Amino acid sequence: MSVDSYKRKIENIKRDIEREKKKVAKLRIKISDIREKKSRKSDYYRNRIKSASSSQNKKSIKEQKSRDWDSFSRKIEDFKNDIDRCKSSIAKDRNRIKNCRESISRLRKR
Repeated sequence: MSVDSYKRKIENIKRDIEREKKKVAKLRIKISDIREKKSRKSDYYRNRIKSASSSQNKKSIKEQKSRDWDSFSRKIEDFKNDIDRCKSSIAKDRNRIKNCRESISRLRKR
């Protein structure tokens, strides 16, 4: 490969890194949205439990709240795992850039 082809390859990898960074930012926004929704749901359930007429009704509301909280936790964990995958991809891409730069320096020494 020529020096120019390595430079083009580096530029393409840099674009990939930027794309992954944007994906991470979107995932973080989704996580914060879920946390806000959880907060709103907390108020909703608090009011429903206070106004429940029977202990049976309170119990079912608390069970639903528990299911919702588990769902929120799963979604947040999934997004965190996606972020970790993106970070891993970025690290691999940076290593590829490093390898390309080393190849360029070897070509220039010839």
